[in-house]
Amino acid sequence: MKRVLLSVVAGLVSATMAWGAGINYNGTTLQENTDFTRTECGTMKKKTMKEISGLAASRQTPGYLWAHGDENVDSKRKIIAIQPDGTLAMTVNITTPNTTRDDWEDIATGVYGGKNYVFIGAIGDNDLEFNDQYYIYYFEEPAITSGTQSITANTICFGYPDNKAHNTETLMYDNVEKMFYIADKVDGVCHLYKLPFSTTYGTGVQRLTEVCALGNGSKFVLANGGDITPDGHWMAIKNEEYILLWERQGAESLSATAQRNPVQVMAYQKEEQGESLAWKDASTFYTTSDSKKDTPIYRYVRTTDPSVAELTGITINGEALASFTVEKTTYDVVLPYGTTAMPTITATAANEGTVQVNLPLSIPGAATIVCTSKNGQNSITYTINLTISATPSTDATLKSLSVNGNAIEGFKADSFAYAVTIAYTAALPVVTAETNDAFATAEVTNVTEVTKVGNNATVVVTAQDGETQMTYTVTFKRADAIKKINEVILSNRYSAYINEGETVIRGWYMAGEDMPTISSYKVNEGTTWSQNGNVITLTGADGETAEYTLDIQPVTPVDYTADEIIFDGTETWVKSAYGWASDKKWKFSKTDSDYSREIAGKTHVELFLPACDTVVLKSMSKERAVRIYINGQAVGSQMTLAVSGNAVAVNQNAPFMLTIASAQSSGDGGIAAIRMARQESSATGVGKVQSDQVQCTKVFENGVLYLMYNGTKYNIQGHRVQ
Repeated sequence: MKRVLLSVVAGLVSATMAWGAGINYNGTTLQENTDFTRTECGTMKKKTMKEISGLAASRQTPGYLWAHGDENVDSKRKIIAIQPDGTLAMTVNITTPNTTRDDWEDIATGVYGGKNYVFIGAIGDNDLEFNDQYYIYYFEEPAITSGTQSITANTICFGYPDNKAHNTETLMYDNVEKMFYIADKVDGVCHLYKLPFSTTYGTGVQRLTEVCALGNGSKFVLANGGDITPDGHWMAIKNEEYILLWERQGAESLSATAQRNPVQVMAYQKEEQGESLAWKDASTFYTTSDSKKDTPIYRYVRTTDPSVAELTGITINGEALASFTVEKTTYDVVLPYGTTAMPTITATAANEGTVQVNLPLSIPGAATIVCTSKNGQNSITYTINLTISATPSTDATLKSLSVNGNAIEGFKADSFAYAVTIAYTAALPVVTAETNDAFATAEVTNVTEVTKVGNNATVVVTAQDGETQMTYTVTFKRADAIKKINEVILSNRYSAYINEGETVIRGWYMAGEDMPTISSYKVNEGTTWSQNGNVITLTGADGETAEYTLDIQPVTPVDYTADEIIFDGTETWVKSAYGWASDKKWKFSKTDSDYSREIAGKTHVELFLPACDTVVLKSMSKERAVRIYINGQAVGSQMTLAVSGNAVAVNQNAPFMLTIASAQSSGDGGIAAIRMARQESSATGVGKVQSDQVQCTKVFENGVLYLMYNGTKYNIQGHRVQ
């Protein structure tokens, strides 16, 4: 999402000066890649979708691109399928049941479990306010036809390893490792992170693993888009100024690839707000820009040399040959002890060359791979000397260790003890494992119960020799049952709150009125609530309890004045759990779906005011979406609170509580000032509001408030009641 700041602009200027051709990266000058040609292949029309923030090539229907815009709220939560010339093919409306995060910054496609998936990254955070509220929405990719479809996406919530907020605009997926790679966007050194993809993640926060600094100390600024080729061989990351390209060597992890120096794609030309890059295949990618205008779509095509004969990779029995490099043409491969079948050997050629694999008649023996250039004029032969180990393997280590299908964070083959905490209500966990050696065996003993003390699951790995063993232990502990208050509403409609780390339920009411009681509350499932005086007791599903104390205090309203009151934080008649700050005045935060901000009292501000007809409320620094309530009753519909002020008709004959509640899905707001107004008295004797000049008596009849003056009854608007 675009956000123009002087610091960012300055960063871009310095980037332009220091990061042109011949980029200094990690202390060296990057090599220049001249293999690509750039052509304008189409136009992204603003009427089709403006401000394109993410682009990905379809895998389900090759030849099409998926795109999404910069704004994704309500009816705008959608992606579109386009042809490379920009022609609209299909619209897909997206529903995300667990979150409404609207800052979608990138999109990717990939394969998992034999199915094609679309991944959308709700990962932007310009104001660095979301911490652990970053999301990847995913769903099986639909066939691209025409018209409109509706899809409900699955959600992965993640956070960063430093437990801090990060602004990010680059989401990539590696088909080889089944891994997400995410580059943050900073005016400095950008960093690369990773997260394994799984369809079995729960509702908890998954923690990214940091891969490396992009530049390892030298600036790679404001990364805003990237993608990985379907075969995993190339990773490209861009900003407005340039595109950098990393080439995977053999079977190495992409994490290892990213720590080497990239090359600079020289065909790229600066694109203002250029945020999107999508690989069609290993030789073609597309870019476009985040613009409110009609915007060009560019195609980059790798020019191939038909005379080049070289391989890009070799696999043996489906496993990539780890030591493969383009220059090395002879390899010695020792097959496991007891091998009787001839291995399956495959290879891929660069530049559209052809490959012929010749297997030996028996083992030991030499397999040859002949790679011939596209024009048939050149060839190269790779030799693989196959032998069989004379002794059984002693490798008793694991390749992977998972719980409920999710890889254990921080797993290492030479680390044998792990600790995992599960929710109190969670089912028994299931441990699965994969051995490094195909001939080793793994015997898993899962837990039959999980207590708070801890219970062990074990994986005993026996090597091929039948003697060497290693034991991996996973200690599971069951967390305490959650005892959580989500909402407390007082009888005067005040939404009480609990400060973080405290066990006091705080509320306020108008001085002179009866102290309110609790009219409703919400607690988490499995928790029961009981009240004895001002003590609230929560009992969790585990039978354990937690106590809260009610603290409900009266508030004296501000005296009426026709002058504007500019808040300075000393107002005792303003109640805001979120507090006061010089940049936002009396603050309120965005809303959320899990009650965490609501029960902390952060989403609303209460003003205790004297009788008046109209109030003018002013926002601080920028417009904010709010809802207004008088004594808990909504006034009109959602409104946009302006810096210049909004007039709200309140028509109150007695002191009242005015609530300003956030309707923001992102960003904080604040109330900066208020002005009150009254109309002159009318012939009724009471007027619209004259409670400080005419002594009236409040009377309740059948739940309705009336005013008595000189023996005559009036409604609260000041009109005689017949």
